[in-house]
Amino acid sequence: MHENPIEWPDWHRGVVFQAPTLYPWLTVKGNIEFGPKSRGVPKDKIEEISKFFIQEVDLTGFEEKYPFELSGGMKQRVALARVLANYPEVILMDEPFGSLDAFTRSNMQNLIRNIWKENNCSIFFITHDVDEALMLGTKVLVMSPRPGKIIKEFTLDFTKKLLTQKAKYILHSDEYFNTKSEILDLINSQSEI
Repeated sequence: MHENPIEWPDWHRGVVFQAPTLYPWLTVKGNIEFGPKSRGVPKDKIEEISKFFIQEVDLTGFEEKYPFELSGGMKQRVALARVLANYPEVILMDEPFGSLDAFTRSNMQNLIRNIWKENNCSIFFITHDVDEALMLGTKVLVMSPRPGKIIKEFTLDFTKKLLTQKAKYILHSDEYFNTKSEILDLINSQSEI
C-alpha cells in the first residue's frame, strides 16, 4: 500500500466477510469500538464514532446486545460498522450484503457509496449481483469460473451519478440497461463453455 509491502494487518485496511466475524464476548457497541480503542483514539471520539455508525447501520437500541442476540443481518451490519469505525483507506468486502433483506441491503449500499465519497477510500467489493456491482463500482471486472480470469473490465460512473441523481433515472437508463445486458451476456457465455 502506497508502494510499501503489506506485512501484517492494521487499521488502514478493513475486511467485511460473507459471514460476520464478531467478538462474541463484546456487545454491539463493544465490537464497533474495538478498533478505535485499540488505536488509542480518545474516549469522547470513540463514543462519537460508535454512536454515528450504530445509527448509520440502523442498530440504535441494540448497543448493549451480544452477537448471539442478533439476527444474521444485524450481525453483518455490526461487522460493517466495526470496519467503518476505523476509517480505513482500503476496505475489502466479500459479498457482505448477501444475508440482508432488500431494504436494508439498499440502505447499506447507500452507506458504502457515501463512505466512499466522503472518505476517499478504496473499496474492493466481491459480488455475484450484477446490479450491486453496477451501483457500487467504478470499475467492474467480469471473471471466468475456475480458474478465475478477467474476461472484461468496465469503467463506470453509475456510482457517482447515484450520489447526485435519483436512482430511478439511472437504473432505467439505456446506458445502465445496455451495460447490464453486456455483463450478463458475458457471464452466460462462460456457463456455455
